[in-house]
Amino acid sequence: MKKIISIALIVSMFGILAQANGETGNIITYDKAKEVMLSNNRTLKSLAIEERKMFLNYNSIVQGTKNLKTDGVTFKFGGREFFFEYDDNTKLSLTLAKEYTPAELKYYWNKMIINKTITEKSLYLNMRDLYLGLMKSDKDYKLAQKKYQLAESKHRINKLKFEQGLITRQDLDESEYELLKAEKSVEEAKRNRENTVRSMNSILGADISTEYEEVIFDELKRNITLKPLEYYIEKALAERYEIKSIEEELRLKELKKGIIEKSKLFKKNYNIMEQYEDLELEIETLKVKMEKARFDIENDIKKAYIEIKNDLNTIESTIETIKMQKRNLDKMKQQYERGFISKIVLDEMEIGIEELENMKEYVIYSYNTKIMKLEEAAGLGPAYGKE
Repeated sequence: MKKIISIALIVSMFGILAQANGETGNIITYDKAKEVMLSNNRTLKSLAIEERKMFLNYNSIVQGTKNLKTDGVTFKFGGREFFFEYDDNTKLSLTLAKEYTPAELKYYWNKMIINKTITEKSLYLNMRDLYLGLMKSDKDYKLAQKKYQLAESKHRINKLKFEQGLITRQDLDESEYELLKAEKSVEEAKRNRENTVRSMNSILGADISTEYEEVIFDELKRNITLKPLEYYIEKALAERYEIKSIEEELRLKELKKGIIEKSKLFKKNYNIMEQYEDLELEIETLKVKMEKARFDIENDIKKAYIEIKNDLNTIESTIETIKMQKRNLDKMKQQYERGFISKIVLDEMEIGIEELENMKEYVIYSYNTKIMKLEEAAGLGPAYGKE
């Protein structure tokens, strides 16, 4: 039995619990952002309008051809009924109009529906990357503020040490330089967060000045699992649109080919036979295209799977590092209580652990994102590496 890997299970194995987030103020989560973006997106609205137009066009053709007589026309004259039989060219043209044209328009209508669906998936999957940037810029800003406070405390202590002759002027200047550098980092982190928020608002279709007090990480609730590689390959080869589209094109061309074969003009009319030979060539070309699509899709899935397994290893190693650092922190707290180390050394250690915790969240988020992309790549699409 293949091993099913669950990130929720891995996290629980190492005793990591999701932190509760307060629902006060203007908060943003990925799921909330996704909902707003999909409801406001102009591209999706435009595609929905075009899809509706295509459906109406298809329906009009179906209604207009369903009672079409392809052999001839019957009319009454002088109380008698006469049948006028069409010539072979007309019969073929009308048969194509009745049997082939509606099928072709249905293909294009379905293609528009699927294009809208894939576009929607691409939009919210790509927004996963933007939300990661927003989450990271938010945490970086908060961390930069803590580092500045730490640098401020260090400089304040160093001033006292300098006044007492315990350190040199050069030591004090270096301390001041570190403080100024930390202040500059806060300003840069703040600008980066502001720029990322504006980018997010632009994608969401929200007011560009909208601010968010909290950028929530809630990936541990998703319970996303990584299934065996074979599952994704088999599903993708059965469902990906690149393959389904070629299958539909082949079906249409075989339909047209069959209509021509039933015509009395088959093997008699040069132009008709030229069309027939072109169809045969197109069918063979599509079959080659199908094989290439299957090959590319399988490689796409395998590449994705390797990336995801690498992320899984990174998560496990990061969790182990955090556990080790927390053990070190516990020891340092005991040293602090005994007066062996200063509060600043303890604060530095806690900030370092917070950075590791942030990195763990980024990798978990990335891991979930890649599985989401893999799930879609094993369905209609888009392809895993497609932006």
